[in-house]
Amino acid sequence: MAPPHTETHQGVREQSWHPGRGPSGRRVAVVGGGVSGLSAALRLETLGHEVELLEAADTLGGRFGVARLGDRPVMTGGKNIGRRYSAFRWFTKELGFDNYESFGYNASRLKDGRVLTLDSERRGQTLGNIRRMGSTRDVARLAAMAARIKFDDTNRFLGSRYFSGVSARHDHAPLSSFFGPELTSMLIRPMVIRNNGAEPDEVYPGTFGTNLAMLLDHYDQLTDGVEPVLDAFAKRIPVRLGARVESVETSAGAVTGLRVSEDGGPARVVPYDGVVVATPAPAAAGILRSTLPALALRLADVRYFPSTVVLVEYDRPMFGEDVRALAMDDGPCSNAGSYGMHDRHIVRYTYSGREGRLTDLSERAVDRLTADAEERLRTHLGAPHAERVNVLVKHWDAAYSGYLPHHPQFLAEARRHLAGVAGLELAGDYVLGVAIENCARSGRAAARRLATHLEGAAARPGTGAPGAEDPA
Repeated sequence: MAPPHTETHQGVREQSWHPGRGPSGRRVAVVGGGVSGLSAALRLETLGHEVELLEAADTLGGRFGVARLGDRPVMTGGKNIGRRYSAFRWFTKELGFDNYESFGYNASRLKDGRVLTLDSERRGQTLGNIRRMGSTRDVARLAAMAARIKFDDTNRFLGSRYFSGVSARHDHAPLSSFFGPELTSMLIRPMVIRNNGAEPDEVYPGTFGTNLAMLLDHYDQLTDGVEPVLDAFAKRIPVRLGARVESVETSAGAVTGLRVSEDGGPARVVPYDGVVVATPAPAAAGILRSTLPALALRLADVRYFPSTVVLVEYDRPMFGEDVRALAMDDGPCSNAGSYGMHDRHIVRYTYSGREGRLTDLSERAVDRLTADAEERLRTHLGAPHAERVNVLVKHWDAAYSGYLPHHPQFLAEARRHLAGVAGLELAGDYVLGVAIENCARSGRAAARRLATHLEGAAARPGTGAPGAEDPA
């Protein structure tokens, strides 16, 4: 087995601080270099503001997980872009990248020794297989929810009117109690493990729309990956890597700047007219602890779950054209899937869910886990005895947000707390959902609200954190 590699920085250049003013006379900061922060920064720049993006890590992209598998640039995190992902596609097109290739939606489950595949290219087969996964009552209930999402786009996001109602009625018990055990095991569990890193008893019905929406789309992938997009972003907008934001500075109820430590050095205050904090909730809690302590406490409550991805390149394809991924529930590997429609010799093994929360990431442990997953692919799908060429391991302690029960109430609380600080906005995976599009819309919406405030058009200071009414 080739030794695991660690992720490397893709070459995003750092910029020096710019004390001058932009065309609007307003200088703003975006904290966080994931999808939410990137989208917020680019939108603010297109609206004429001088923007700086601050990222504590040494690379942009957040849970895109940019890395190298041998000499090949890869993404160990999210990389599938739905056809309905208009906000994210605006982001890449604005930076000069509109080159996508089809990947589809392809995932399989085993039932009584039979492989049941859900494939966006084969709708009839997919619907038939879903019917085999649960009772008539449960499938009808699922179909009714899917219809709500199909005919009202806001139901794809956290805090929508319909799913707020579901939350109010059903979030006293976890999602595992909402559907019957057969459908929960066969379909619901793989969905929430893949999107939240959580078991069905760790998430709640009021947030399930974000999971179900992903089943209803068709997916593409950036032809050349996300790395060229990130490089183009860094050439257009100043980026500070290794910049850890300690707190938001305020005066008279308005943002005046950030306290920032660069590369582990002493913190200093950098002036800004407005700030978007676009980080996962725990990081936002730390940044806001001194400014909005009550909000920080609530942000710290939002649950996150770990995940490990092992990306393996083989000397031959491990999957066929018809079945490109297999969800598993009898061990720590929750899913094995081909890296791309035409990259079936590269397999991504995902370890998440209760059994997949790994603590031993030694080469020996990874080798054992990978061998076990390979054997399952051979047993269930007839995969060949292929040789490993390159192996990459990526672990996130907080890979996925699992949100909160009664999450719409939490979002309303966040809006009320934020209303007291003019020029401060929040974005992130806990706001509209963990999907790439949800994060992109969260960032765009935060940028729009901050721009409105800076232009003096807001009816009152600090319009607050977004809910489902904000998608751009």
